[in-house]
Amino acid sequence: MFRNKMLNIVLILIIAVALLGIVGIVAYKTVFVPTAGNEEEKVPTAAELLKSQFDIGKMTTNLAGNALIQATFSIQGDSVDTMNELDKRKAQIKDIINSVLHTTTQADIEKPEGYQELKVRLVTEMNKVMLEGKVTDIYISDIVVQ
Repeated sequence: MFRNKMLNIVLILIIAVALLGIVGIVAYKTVFVPTAGNEEEKVPTAAELLKSQFDIGKMTTNLAGNALIQATFSIQGDSVDTMNELDKRKAQIKDIINSVLHTTTQADIEKPEGYQELKVRLVTEMNKVMLEGKVTDIYISDIVVQ
């Protein structure tokens, strides 16, 4: 390359240090710094879910048409603050559930996707009135439709 041996050694050392630096930076970014795409969503434990779950209890009301529904509702919120607000708005939440159920027919619920559509409608309507946090899910148990 060059006739001066010392210059050759210095150039080789500079190139080697630069390559080591680049390899080090790449290794650091891929191993030590997690990216948004690699983060796994944390699944809440049963105890965490229980802290942010609000029970409405058993409700009986008419559906659109001549049908009657009796079901137990539990609301899942995103925080403890949401639970406090749901407690304060319990009467309003019950009214929302009644309003949605009064516009739902028995056939709507009995469709394969009807149960899930009902849950989505309930969550959407509840979130319209929430100021502190939001409702993430609603669990309907002990459901009887006549």
